[in-house]
Amino acid sequence: TKSMKDCRDNGSCAHAIATRAGLGNVLFFAVMLVMSVNTRESDRASIRVKINAEYWVLKSVFWVGLMFAAFALPMGANDYDALVNVFRALAAVFLLIQAIVCLGWIYDLNDKLMEGIDEDNAGGSKSVWILAGTSLASYASALTLLAFLYKLWVPSSSCSRNNAIITCMLVLCVAFTVISLHGKVNGGVFTSGVTMFYCLYLIASALNSEPRDYSCSPVTSDGDLNSLLSFIGFMFALCALGKTAHSASSHSALRGDGNEDSPESPYATTYFHFVFLTASAYCAMVFVDWSGAGVTQGAGWTSVWVKVTLAYASAALYLWALVAPFVFKNRDF
Repeated sequence: TKSMKDCRDNGSCAHAIATRAGLGNVLFFAVMLVMSVNTRESDRASIRVKINAEYWVLKSVFWVGLMFAAFALPMGANDYDALVNVFRALAAVFLLIQAIVCLGWIYDLNDKLMEGIDEDNAGGSKSVWILAGTSLASYASALTLLAFLYKLWVPSSSCSRNNAIITCMLVLCVAFTVISLHGKVNGGVFTSGVTMFYCLYLIASALNSEPRDYSCSPVTSDGDLNSLLSFIGFMFALCALGKTAHSASSHSALRGDGNEDSPESPYATTYFHFVFLTASAYCAMVFVDWSGAGVTQGAGWTSVWVKVTLAYASAALYLWALVAPFVFKNRDF
């Protein structure tokens, strides 16, 4: 079996600590999720709803107990690898939720800026400058990242796989940018610029997971490049996690719009706990660079393709948001 003692004997426990801490958090939010399933506004007096909103000392003790259990649980090598794979899948779900929630936030911000242009008696000059400046900044950041991708991960013409991954994403980005210029689509240059940067970031994160012995993967003798990208990725993930977790408690994406005045309106905590469950697995994967135990030379091709798929899914989601009003003309978007 694989225990914490084994990692101490091997001289490194970082991977096991991150994974087992993630397991404790996942178990906690899984229990909270199960307790809140099918609760309604009319159930606010029930013990299930009260536990979600109250009893903080009891929940803290329960969380600490699950943490101890996660660290004490003996696991075979196959069981441990299976747990890492489950965490990868949950982390992928979180990234998809993050894309949906963040896309909604980008649209909300774009709508507010457009309303400022329409309502400003002086011609909307302030809102115009803000919208133009943020749009230019997002595209400048995206194009800088694009150059970074080609320089580091396509060092020669033989790197056709990396070249195809980057170029196909670039084609998608150009496509939704051109479509967003149409006056009747559900979007604009600002939303396209931010989405382009986000999708290219996911591509960079994916390529950074390539095995270090792959000829097209950038390698530095002191590991500075990998450390820098990991740090940037973690900080971006930390900010995105905070925004997504906050939005999960109030945003209508994925859970529908409940009417709090209706006793049969769904209670929102189920979705809230589901987001935190997937976010716990995502944090664990960020700490271990999406790698398995004992892997020190890049996370591997599984992680690469998971992230590439998510990048293209995010681009496709935004494309759909742009063209949906033309496909379903009788619906309000």
